[in-house]
Amino acid sequence: MGDSLGPFNLLLLALPGIALKIAVRVMYAQRSFAAADPLRILLQAASTVMLVLAAIGGTLGVLGPPTSISVVVLGWIPTLAVSLVVVLMVIDRYRRGEHRALIWSVALAAERSIPLPEAARAFADEMQNDSGARALLLANSLERGQPLSIAVREARLKVAPSLRLSIEVGETLGMLAPALKQQLGESAETDSLLRSTIARMYYLYIVLLVLSGAMTFVMLRIVPVFQKMFDEFGLKLPAMTTLLINVCNYFVERGWYMAAPLILLAQGVAVVLGIAGVLFFVGWLPRDLPVVWRLFRRYDGALVLRSLALAVRRGAKLVDALYLIAEVYPIRRMRPGLIRAAQRAAQGAAWPEALRRERLITRTDVAVLSAAERADNLAWALEEMADSALRRQTYWLQTVLNVMYPPIVLVVAAVVGFFVIGLFLPLIALIQGMS
Repeated sequence: MGDSLGPFNLLLLALPGIALKIAVRVMYAQRSFAAADPLRILLQAASTVMLVLAAIGGTLGVLGPPTSISVVVLGWIPTLAVSLVVVLMVIDRYRRGEHRALIWSVALAAERSIPLPEAARAFADEMQNDSGARALLLANSLERGQPLSIAVREARLKVAPSLRLSIEVGETLGMLAPALKQQLGESAETDSLLRSTIARMYYLYIVLLVLSGAMTFVMLRIVPVFQKMFDEFGLKLPAMTTLLINVCNYFVERGWYMAAPLILLAQGVAVVLGIAGVLFFVGWLPRDLPVVWRLFRRYDGALVLRSLALAVRRGAKLVDALYLIAEVYPIRRMRPGLIRAAQRAAQGAAWPEALRRERLITRTDVAVLSAAERADNLAWALEEMADSALRRQTYWLQTVLNVMYPPIVLVVAAVVGFFVIGLFLPLIALIQGMS
């Protein structure tokens, strides 16, 4: 009766933690929402700490206490790392979804000429959580006369760069509602496709990383034991096992000198891509990184075309619109190129050709936009070319992945099969020899 469940006892904290969250929800349901209520913050923090301790207790109970370095390296570190990434990813997805819903309610309010602070306050009273607190900060900023773009930054809403651009351009052109509605749906769809593609690439990266570690262990520890064991029994090894041993011995003794630079380079690239993938999934990957922003150049070009479509529908000059987009574009590394394109257009060059020289659009886009401008159908063509560019960018990523995936999987299967068969055949020969 005196036996203790050990770390599993911490799981009991989950019950008061959940109960406390429900109590906070019920207690504050009938009150006017406040962004900085000390008692509410304290109760929410206490319930969160209880749930975290319960999760740690469950993990300790399943994995057991860290009794050795191998248990820590092989059990604790991977489990805690994966758990942390999953938790951060869920929190990021949940908050981004709520913040997108807040922006959507603001867009609907702007479309129906409803005061934006009232829409934000209604959202805050409905949510009663961290997103509600941010909505209240948004409403307070708007009531002080701040534009929506500044209010969004003050409320620290998690919105995509495309949505920030739509807010800035829509406010300046007086077309906030169309700009927001134009971008909200496409932003969610593009983000979903991009995440599914990166998830498959990340899965492939994990498989290759685990395979390289397993192969190294087999070559250094398993293969020498097999060779020594069969030499002691005086048995002849199968041909495939002999080939496997020769390959492993050559690599361990001399081959790694030649392969080491390539392996280190591949591992370095894999680590960088792995870290970038984790940061992307938890919402911390900055788009202003030197290499990252170039990968999304065509995506940024599509956003520029959409902003130009709003300017055309508003009747603004395209040169002025280019300068405006360059001034407010959320990716700072894109601004010099947009300024150069605006300067060329101001000096008399065709604006589609100016964008093409910055590699934001293709020659086909230039031809279509030039023809649409002559036919006085430019706004429609800009939106269609933007949608086409977004689809092509997504299809290009999916095509690259679909082309790379089968050969890599086949190579991995061939390597695994070679090692498995090469190590399994000697066991059959050993059993036969002993009998």
